[in-house]
Amino acid sequence: MIKVYKVLTLVFALFILTVSLTSQKSAASVPDYFPLRVGDSWKYRSIGEDSEYTVKVVSAEKQADGTMLYLLEKLAGVKIDDWYSRTDGWVLLHGEAYPEQPGMEVKYQPARQYLKNPLSVGAKWNWKGKSVTQTEAAESNEVVGTEMVEVPAGRFRAMKIVSQVSDGGAVKTRTSWYADGVGLVKTTTEAGQIKYGFELVDYSFKKASPKK
Repeated sequence: MIKVYKVLTLVFALFILTVSLTSQKSAASVPDYFPLRVGDSWKYRSIGEDSEYTVKVVSAEKQADGTMLYLLEKLAGVKIDDWYSRTDGWVLLHGEAYPEQPGMEVKYQPARQYLKNPLSVGAKWNWKGKSVTQTEAAESNEVVGTEMVEVPAGRFRAMKIVSQVSDGGAVKTRTSWYADGVGLVKTTTEAGQIKYGFELVDYSFKKASPKK
């Protein structure tokens, strides 16, 4: 009887360990195209030009519903603050402000569905509302496929999103590439004869290279 008890105990322990490891592996394998960790930062450079901008996650605040609200600070000649959260397969944008320019801010109520996360080929989403300049704006987004993208920060397999954007009557096409575990690695915009874009130069949370 004692032997049977020991065997059953061992079997149960192995079952619990297997379930735990499977659960951890499943959680770890979920792609994340918009990582948000306080202290993480990204540097981007204008394609074909010398201008740069940086983005940094400066704080995180727990909300009443249990979600975390993250403040991202963008420095691009001017300071821009964006507030994001993540829930139910979405990255949500709650607001944007130019703190050095009083009155230049917008709060989205309900929060704007900014990006599906994880991304999947064929996914589509739309948005209509007011921009930070209080003009009527709209976006239509579609994940069209995966591509290998090479930028100064490295070579990434990325999800390609094509967005049709209108803001105050101006219409443009924006193409963005997001890499799992890194975030935005490249973006280009075309508005008639005007074309511009940015690519990732560096980011603060690169994995250490293996020692030779």
